[in-house]
Amino acid sequence: MAVGGNFTNCNCGPDAQTCESPTQPVATVGLCLADGTPIAVTIVRDCAGTITSEGWINLVTGQLTAGPPPADAGACDAGCVDTLCRQLCDDTDGDGQPDATYSQLWCIKADGTAELVLTYQDDPSTPYTPVAPVDCTYGCAETETLTLCDASGPFLRRYTWLQDVATFQDFALDGSTLHVVTGTVGACAGGGGSGAAPCAEQTTPAATLGLCLADGTPIAVVITRDCATDTVTQDGWINLLTGMFSMGAPPAGAAACGDSRAFELAGLLCDVLPDGTVAGLVLVEYEYNADGSLASVRLVDPATGSTYTLQGELGVCPGGTITAGADLDLIVLCDVQADGTSTPFLRDYRRDPDTGLINGHTDYGLDGTLYTVTGTVGQCTPDAEPCRNTNAFLLCDAPTDGTPTPTVTDTNPTPYYPYATGAPVAGAQTLWDSGALNLPAGTAPQPGTPGKVNILAATIQAARPVCDTGTAHVAVSLNVLQQGPDDGCAGTGHLRLFNGTTQTSLVLLPANTPAGYFGTVTVEADVPAADLAAGNIAFALALDAYDDTPGTCSPSPRRTGWQLSAFTATATYDQAGCDTQFLRTVTTDCETGAVVSVADSTLDGAPYTVSGEAGQCSAAGGGSCCPDTPCPAQNIIEACRCDDTDADGVSDVDYVELLAVDCAGAITSLGTYTADLSAPYTPVAPVDCDGGAAGADPAFGVQARRVELAVGAAWDAAAWPTLQSVTAVAYDGTGTVTTVDGPSTLRGGETVTWSVERDDDARLTGPLTIAAATGTVTVTFTIGVML
Repeated sequence: MAVGGNFTNCNCGPDAQTCESPTQPVATVGLCLADGTPIAVTIVRDCAGTITSEGWINLVTGQLTAGPPPADAGACDAGCVDTLCRQLCDDTDGDGQPDATYSQLWCIKADGTAELVLTYQDDPSTPYTPVAPVDCTYGCAETETLTLCDASGPFLRRYTWLQDVATFQDFALDGSTLHVVTGTVGACAGGGGSGAAPCAEQTTPAATLGLCLADGTPIAVVITRDCATDTVTQDGWINLLTGMFSMGAPPAGAAACGDSRAFELAGLLCDVLPDGTVAGLVLVEYEYNADGSLASVRLVDPATGSTYTLQGELGVCPGGTITAGADLDLIVLCDVQADGTSTPFLRDYRRDPDTGLINGHTDYGLDGTLYTVTGTVGQCTPDAEPCRNTNAFLLCDAPTDGTPTPTVTDTNPTPYYPYATGAPVAGAQTLWDSGALNLPAGTAPQPGTPGKVNILAATIQAARPVCDTGTAHVAVSLNVLQQGPDDGCAGTGHLRLFNGTTQTSLVLLPANTPAGYFGTVTVEADVPAADLAAGNIAFALALDAYDDTPGTCSPSPRRTGWQLSAFTATATYDQAGCDTQFLRTVTTDCETGAVVSVADSTLDGAPYTVSGEAGQCSAAGGGSCCPDTPCPAQNIIEACRCDDTDADGVSDVDYVELLAVDCAGAITSLGTYTADLSAPYTPVAPVDCDGGAAGADPAFGVQARRVELAVGAAWDAAAWPTLQSVTAVAYDGTGTVTTVDGPSTLRGGETVTWSVERDDDARLTGPLTIAAATGTVTVTFTIGVML
């Protein structure tokens, strides 16, 4: 049972329709502040009929503030400022042609992001999974435009979809001038966003009246307005203790709530035995229901006020019963003071038994003791029932233990970089504790290797909350400054995240990182909540200090120092579905607006204690008109990929694959894109990214090559950037050799050779071209390759 809206209870008694006070409450309206905090605004009417706002109540804190609510208060945001529907086509029989249509419903957020909340065909309550989406024969619209409003007024927001990922641009109403948003984006007044009519439902709730059944049970009577005819009808009523809704009018006897205290005392009677003896004096007390019907009758001992047990027959007291020569009558009166307070007492009238005339009286307190009147004697009137407004609101108790501060502990980095070039760094805990750490440039490689890599690692542990979905998100970030003295060579470093020793995420520093480079490196991933709580999550950082790799670094060696700072680590447990719904009932004085009481209860009426943070419940599925999304994507992961476009076995193009992780932990590819995400990218031959940055140091070799040049053909060293050696031979004619010194003749039978002098020379450089002039020339050469 979900109860929402305002339940207004104005217990002003039978004269509530008259104007007896300067202001009369007429409604209580539920709104939200700009930050989403729910409030209740009390609307009052003065005797002249003018409607004003008397004050508003913060439903989270219970605090009352006089006067109108803040200017930015408005309808509570359900998460979407508007929605968009797209019609697409599906190929269900595999013939490549569209044969079915389906719809996508998108939630448009205030920040411009668009979230897919529902895919369906004809019935939105039944989710639809397309078999093979294809372009519709009439053309699928890849853009949709909404009219939204910000502080400057209405503007156009145009959305474009690429593989179900939405991007947008904002334009002025002319459709071409770019628009810069000012203030908060939302739906335009009067239904501007998607053009919905002001009266979107056949009936619109107009008010809810708080009454009570005859037994005191509080109810809310729902009043609705028909949008077409503008007529108002009584739709039904809600039992506020059980939450049950009943159609039609409430039961007879329902009236303003309050303490009935409708009692009436009859005159003094006597308990007369069969022989005529009076056994005792008796008062008769009548109690009435709220609807005026008789509820109960009780006999009262006038001396003690306790219930009297009848021994004979109740009747009029015979003459001379009470005292000789006198007859007594008892009546309850009130001693009214000048300030309006009153005290009830018993007045015992004495009558002449012969004439029946009153000849005296004695006053008693209700306890039977003598009483002295100090004010004005008058009839007792029931205490005026206080005027109260009661409003019940559906709130949610959101847990607050899902973002604990993680503990980061320095650990041995070797398991995360098990290569001979690795050199563990001591004292890294200073960095993990938010300090700075300097790593000087290396002066020599690790023994037996061509380089030195500084490595450091730590584990992350965070206390697990009482409730979560079994998944947590971990993010690690730090600032990196490359201090030189040299520019980096090839891959210079990386940051990786691990679950145990299994890599879950990787981010690389820019290749050939120049001296003076400064940037922030961040790695993040979704991990099992149990592993985070157990301390199984770790991260490792590797940075080049010295690189003398043959065939890669020229000039060589490269020495790089680093400064690390501003380290942060965050852990967030996914607590979707951990909110608890409850009802908050706020009772206020309808005359003064003061809060009388605030009570929380479960939806079935049991008392409830908030354990987290109370606030507005989030609408599921993009709004009340749509079913919940079965399992939307919770996180998007960018995975770095490499492509071998020239089929030489070595990666030469970097690209990115976007992966979606849904609420069940399943991973789905959203597509591949260029490294800057500016356009889609189709890989030619995906390969593992080059070693050295994410694994062992690369190994190199020398590859033998030979070509025969016919007359007029030429060979150019510029086409071979890793050239190691060249030998040219002229057989049955001549050729031409061009170097930095200019052209020269390669004579018949002549052989010329160039090669690197040492194994660690990077490459043979030109310019060098060899051409066949009058006969065949062979060119034999070697190039460096990565194994």
